Amino acid sequence: MLDGTVQPMEQPERNIEDTHLNRALDELARLVEAPVQTVSTKATSEEGEEAENQIPQPLPEPIPIEVPLPPTPVIVQPPTNAVLATAENGSSLNGNLLSELAALSAGAPPAEFERPAPLVAQSPRLESRSPSSSLLLAGLALVMFMTGMMTERFTRLLEGRGARSDSSTETKPVADNLLSGRITYKTKEGESQPDRGARILIFPQTRTGQIKLPVVGFRPADSLDDQAVANAALRALGGAAATVGEDGRYQLPIEAGTYRVLVLSHYQPRDDSPADPDLDKLLHDYFDKPTELLGKIQFRLAPLRVKGTGDIWDHSF
Repeated sequence: MLDGTVQPMEQPERNIEDTHLNRALDELARLVEAPVQTVSTKATSEEGEEAENQIPQPLPEPIPIEVPLPPTPVIVQPPTNAVLATAENGSSLNGNLLSELAALSAGAPPAEFERPAPLVAQSPRLESRSPSSSLLLAGLALVMFMTGMMTERFTRLLEGRGARSDSSTETKPVADNLLSGRITYKTKEGESQPDRGARILIFPQTRTGQIKLPVVGFRPADSLDDQAVANAALRALGGAAATVGEDGRYQLPIEAGTYRVLVLSHYQPRDDSPADPDLDKLLHDYFDKPTELLGKIQFRLAPLRVKGTGDIWDHSF
């Protein structure tokens, strides 16, 4: 109501025959009367174990390991008396021998040896030595001295002769026989120009082996790396190959003998097909695809005689 008063609500009427309502009220009463479930023992034990695991446990103490002590080295020292006795004996013997040799060289009779206390057992030998045995000992020492001097001089003499023989047999390096020349071509105006990039192929008179070489690397338009491989391959078969430089010149190391030279131009084209049976046989003997070697460029096949005295072979297309 607007004045703040509330009218009392009427009590709801219950339909005793409403089965749905009766069932809902029974379920509600059963829930109210059910006992409150407590936390299970298993959950409590799990929480206790988790809390116990969170408590830091003390670390086990390490078990000490006993390391055996290293063995003490035993140092054996020689007796001092024996070392001193040996040194005194050696010095006494050396002094007596030197004094005897000096007396013999001066023409005086040898002085009597002094007998040291440690050498009581050896003194009878020294006292019983006669002048003839002393002279023999001196002569033996002199012979050994002269023999050593002669051996040293003889050794030096042999070393000197060996050094002289080595220097005399040394030969100066002989330069490879070089075949050089110039390859040119004529332009349409009649001017002579260097045929740079042209290829010089030299084949031996007799073919050895059966392997066929690929034409890649032997043509003027091939790369320098392929040309280097081709040069090595032809050199292995007894021939040689070179590429003409910017000035039209070339140099080719080759041994003296009889060869055939094939020059492939880099700038001069060719229209007709070659009709040379000797050239066909040569190309078929060395290359797997001989027709691809010549292509459409000018060439020249000629015999070559290398004397090994700085031969020169030129050609102009």
